[in-house]
Amino acid sequence: MIRTLPLTVILLAIGLGLHGQTFTRSINWSLEQKQVNRKFEAESMQRGWVNRLEFDGAIYPDPISMIPHYTELIPLPNTISDISQLAVRVEYVGLELLSEDVLNSVAHWDTGEMEIPHEQFDVFRSRGQSYLQVTIPGVRFNRNAGQAHRVVRFNIVVEERPQVQVSTSMHSYAEHSALATGAWVRINVSKTGIHRITYSELEAMGLSNFANVSVWGGGGKQLPFWNIQPSYDDLVQIPIWMDKGSDGIFNKGDYILFYAQGPVTWEIQPSDSMFTHSIHDYAERISYFITTDKANPLRIATIPNPSALHTHTSTSYDALVYFERNDTNLIKSGRQWFGDLFDVYTTRTYPTGLTKPVTGGKAMVRVNAAARSGSPSSFTVKANGSTMGTMGFSAVNLTNQYLYFAFPTEKSFVTLYNTGELTIELTYNKPSPAAKAWLDYIDINARQKLSMGDKQFDFRDLESVAPDQLTLFTLQNATNGLMVWDVTDFHQPVNLAIDIQNGVAGFKRETEKLREFIAFYVNQAYGIEVVGDVPNQNIHGELQPDMVIVTHPNFLSQAEELAQIHLEDSGLKTLVVTNQQVYNEFSSGTPDVTAIRNMMRMFYSRATSEADMPRYLLLFGDGSYDNRTQSTSNTNYVLTFQSENSLHVSSSFVSDDYLGLLDDNEGEASGLLDLGIGRIPANTVAEANVAVAKVRQYLHPSSRGSWHNQLCFIGDDEDYNSYMKQSDELANFVKNNFPRYNLEKIYFDAYPLVVSSQGASYPEVTKAINNRFNQGALIVNYIGHANPTWMSHEKVMMINDVQLWRNMDRLPLFITATCEFSRFDDYLHKSIGEHTLFSPKGGTIGLVSTSRVVYAGQNFMLNRNFFKNVFAKKEGGEGTASDKYYRLGDVLRIAKTQTGSDINKRNFLLLGDPALMLHYPDLDLTINEINGHAVGSLQDTLKAMGRVEITGSVAGNRDYSDFDGEATITLYDKEREVTTLSNTGLEPFVFKTRSNTIYKGRATVSNGEFRASFMIPKDIMYNYGSGRFSLYAQNDLFTGSGFFENFVVGGLNDSIGTDTSGPGIEIYMNDKNFVSGGIVDDNPKLIIHLADSSGINTTGTGIGHDLEATLMGKTKTTLVLNDYYIADVDSYQSGRVEYQLSNLSPGDYDLRVKAWDVYNNSNESEVSFTVKSEDRPVLSHVLNYPNPFTESTAFYFEHNQPFEDFDVSIHIYSPSGKLVKTIEYQYPGSGSYRIGPIYWDGLDDFGDRIGRGVYFYRVRVKLSNGKTAQAQQKLVILK
Repeated sequence: MIRTLPLTVILLAIGLGLHGQTFTRSINWSLEQKQVNRKFEAESMQRGWVNRLEFDGAIYPDPISMIPHYTELIPLPNTISDISQLAVRVEYVGLELLSEDVLNSVAHWDTGEMEIPHEQFDVFRSRGQSYLQVTIPGVRFNRNAGQAHRVVRFNIVVEERPQVQVSTSMHSYAEHSALATGAWVRINVSKTGIHRITYSELEAMGLSNFANVSVWGGGGKQLPFWNIQPSYDDLVQIPIWMDKGSDGIFNKGDYILFYAQGPVTWEIQPSDSMFTHSIHDYAERISYFITTDKANPLRIATIPNPSALHTHTSTSYDALVYFERNDTNLIKSGRQWFGDLFDVYTTRTYPTGLTKPVTGGKAMVRVNAAARSGSPSSFTVKANGSTMGTMGFSAVNLTNQYLYFAFPTEKSFVTLYNTGELTIELTYNKPSPAAKAWLDYIDINARQKLSMGDKQFDFRDLESVAPDQLTLFTLQNATNGLMVWDVTDFHQPVNLAIDIQNGVAGFKRETEKLREFIAFYVNQAYGIEVVGDVPNQNIHGELQPDMVIVTHPNFLSQAEELAQIHLEDSGLKTLVVTNQQVYNEFSSGTPDVTAIRNMMRMFYSRATSEADMPRYLLLFGDGSYDNRTQSTSNTNYVLTFQSENSLHVSSSFVSDDYLGLLDDNEGEASGLLDLGIGRIPANTVAEANVAVAKVRQYLHPSSRGSWHNQLCFIGDDEDYNSYMKQSDELANFVKNNFPRYNLEKIYFDAYPLVVSSQGASYPEVTKAINNRFNQGALIVNYIGHANPTWMSHEKVMMINDVQLWRNMDRLPLFITATCEFSRFDDYLHKSIGEHTLFSPKGGTIGLVSTSRVVYAGQNFMLNRNFFKNVFAKKEGGEGTASDKYYRLGDVLRIAKTQTGSDINKRNFLLLGDPALMLHYPDLDLTINEINGHAVGSLQDTLKAMGRVEITGSVAGNRDYSDFDGEATITLYDKEREVTTLSNTGLEPFVFKTRSNTIYKGRATVSNGEFRASFMIPKDIMYNYGSGRFSLYAQNDLFTGSGFFENFVVGGLNDSIGTDTSGPGIEIYMNDKNFVSGGIVDDNPKLIIHLADSSGINTTGTGIGHDLEATLMGKTKTTLVLNDYYIADVDSYQSGRVEYQLSNLSPGDYDLRVKAWDVYNNSNESEVSFTVKSEDRPVLSHVLNYPNPFTESTAFYFEHNQPFEDFDVSIHIYSPSGKLVKTIEYQYPGSGSYRIGPIYWDGLDDFGDRIGRGVYFYRVRVKLSNGKTAQAQQKLVILK
């Protein structure tokens, strides 16, 4: 059983009545402190190694103090949706005083100065279930006494508050989209104001029935990040002004006017009553829609001037000006962008264009900027040459790349402004030549006279707002034709009747609230940009899907193919929509990442049960940290959610999780996931095709194999062996809880470290990793250091390694608990993680990986929670694997739910298909007898040189006596203890591994039963200990796996037979068509066929008795192939090796294979070959046989493009040069270096027999990229 109650007690079966309930918890502390490297600490602290207290499952929210915290999710009644409905307290019933030695040794705890952490409680929901999230410091501090106590036992007391009202979003969704019917045209605007569309423009759009013309849109304000905040649904109609001219008929020369918001909006800040602007994060233009097919179009009404006496007169207004140029993202992360750089030029001037100040008026100026300097620095802010003040920037740590890249500051100033144009001046006071600063924005609010100019004029007046106030607004410099609209309510603008006398326009308006006006002449109206027709669509009307794929149109066909794959494989109902279709219905056509979330929230809120909720969201297309720029170089195919923070490297993140936080009180990065989310970050159609082809191949029976039983754990040697220890803890967790899986451990310090002028490297680690990927594994897990280009400081995995993997039918899930390995949103650099996903000849089926800098401790917690769930069976799950296990998106969703509230988990993402299910076994396999004895009757001992015969069977939830297929049986020797080499000078790490294979072979499964026999090699470890059988079986419908360890391996058999002959050896490259001396590409597959009456020795324990291949070219390389040998079906006396060679330099090679049988008799065989680079096709050994011939012959040739499709043409010429026959053939890229036979019956192109003589022929190949090669030979026809 899985141990589920160490610390994080998740999904506890609690039926809270909540009149009052107490949960008692205990903490089991580690006896030892752990040394950790504090990489992300504050500037005031020293970096380096510190001690910290630990208990199982502890989290460390503050990387400075490293105080361990307890966290738990407690299920609640679903009537609870907000923490205000609960009264929660903690009763500490068991405390242990920490000694002064402990206090002095742990992470800089100063009880007099440090901030004391407190309990935190919140309520979240996930897929309809409410949870109380509890976070409790594991150490209690007494500041007065200078003491600290370790929490050992405590009670969580939860009570429901009576009659607490909780606000909800009350969001409703249209049953059908307005776009479902009628003809629609999408338009864009770039400014806020009055826009005009002429009759002729409407005609050009292809619309008709202009009397019903209407405009629809949601405005320019970005959708809110929090679900509780109100937002519009589908398209909302905007009233228009229709000018029909003097004839009263809308025709040529007429026009419509409407008020539209652009990408810049303003909002008043209650704290200081200053208006602050916002620029849309995702769009430089805002979309609206036009149709003439909707009844009852809205028109702008005219409101007459009130006859009542006004109580206030407004002759001035609050003018709003901003300066912001978003062209620089300092750390390529987050949504805060900067503009002007203060470096060489330290002073910049910003003229506002405001020239009509009022007497005694003021201007408010808000400046937001950031500076990068090793010492404090500042801006001096001036208005019209007078200093308003300074704003300071704290110093940043220039040597710590994980902290603030630049320090932000925002400050507001007020100045008198009476005359002239208002000009703002900023001067950066550089403390050193390297210091620099960047401006984010300047906001200016200034009182100006109400006076019409030569542009549209928007205005508002805070001084006019008062209860029951009727304000007379007087606008100078007005002439006839002026119009004034009240646009306070964007969706309900009204035209105001105005009175113009002596160049002054006057109108009255109730101003009990702040009102927004715009004055204009028709000739000042802005034009629009026509985007194009909008096909009818109706996401709102779709049935509840299991999965939604949001794709860029470039990848629509691939997304639809993937949806069809899932429908055929498991009946999954998938809705495929383009990102623009989502924007059309959920953000009024304007790109906005929240539109995707709101769509999923619609389906989520409509569900009548958990089973009815959408389960998965796949984003099909790459994303970019630059969500706004539209260019060919940018990769923002499907938008990304970026954190607000764009300056602190370890606190800034990109996360697709945002799209799955669907409950009312969730948003930004806060909440529990309701969906399994993945992204296929394709940049090109070719990459999209690779991703879909991998899923299809993964689900195809040809990808089944014993590699499904294999897991691999890779641990870096850095940070006091912590990564190797964490990797081993995960491996041991799997061993103890899911023992069917075989574990390979690649721990760096167990291999020789090579130090050269190029730096330190682990070549044997690189080889082991590459071999594992080529051999296949269900999951490969890495813990350690990395970056977007390579893995670990020693670069044990680089992009060129990935490109050489050849494992398309053995694709693993790759988990990387490391920094930035899959930073997919940097459009100037494709990460190594993405390379593994899109490698066309192998790589990975998906990655659970990181896009930013992450914390090691939190990494491990998520990593551990992933393994707790990836093999766990669903509650009540029975039948085949698809009924029993979770899909990838579910596993990561649950793991993140169990990992607390820290934002570190948001940096982990699934690159791949969230609806994909890993290769879990449908059935169980068991060993029934060993050497004729039932396995439960006695403990068998398998000895060297003894013959073994086993029988086994298939088991499941029904009788599987009808199962016919093939089983793979692997016998492992005992576990052995490995002590690492202490390459870094630290204490060596000791771990156990089971890496010696005694036998691996295949057997026929008939009627649910299998049988196998083999000899135990002489070269086993003779000490006695538990061996292990690993079992795997498959047929066209099912797979099964199992293991058995209740037997002993060791010792030497009393009776030993006689065998003096070594194995027979046949060597090929890529396939059996290969002939020694032939040509190959630079990545050939070595194939070795072996046969021996006693069996082949692959244990790897006998010195010099390995199955080896020695490759001799410019250098000599020895390859140990023990793990690559597998015996043939139902025979231990023959088998084969397949080994992927890679990155061979062009030239001539000899390859010698040496093999041993179980009696330690050896034999050798050798072949030669020539490597020709894959860059261009090369032909050799062109021939036809028989030659001469009378009736027919066949053509053969060798080439160096074994995995490329290409066309072959053979042209046969007479002695005079006349073309007499053309033969065409298509090679399917099947992996062979040798083509042939291509038969010819001796007839020409007209079907006539060709006369005797000498003829010439030319063989030509043409690759899909247009590259060609050709060679010529002659043939003789005899009569």
